[in-house]
Amino acid sequence: MKIEVKSENYNKFLKRKELRLDIVHPEESTPAMAVVQQYIAKEKSVPVEKTEIIEIISSRGSPTSKCLAFLWDEKIVKDLSKKEEPKEPAQ
Repeated sequence: MKIEVKSENYNKFLKRKELRLDIVHPEESTPAMAVVQQYIAKEKSVPVEKTEIIEIISSRGSPTSKCLAFLWDEKIVKDLSKKEEPKEPAQ
C-alpha cells in the first residue's frame, strides 16, 4: 500500500489540517480506516487521537482509493484500532 498526499490545507477557523490523499493498494482490498489512521498519524508525527479519517472512496475496477483526513489541533477523536466494549442498557 502506498499513500500519497495530494493536497494539504490548514483551516484556521476549525483549527485543523485537511489532507486529501491518494492510496494505491495493488492486490489488496480497500484499506481499513483504522490502518490509514495509524499510517497518517505516524507519517505526520501526530497522535492517533487527533487524526480523523472522514472517508475512503475506492475507484471501481482499479486498485486506487481517495481519502479525506483531518488532523485536529484541539479535538480528540476515537482511535479506530481500539474496540469499544458494548454499553449496558439503561434500566
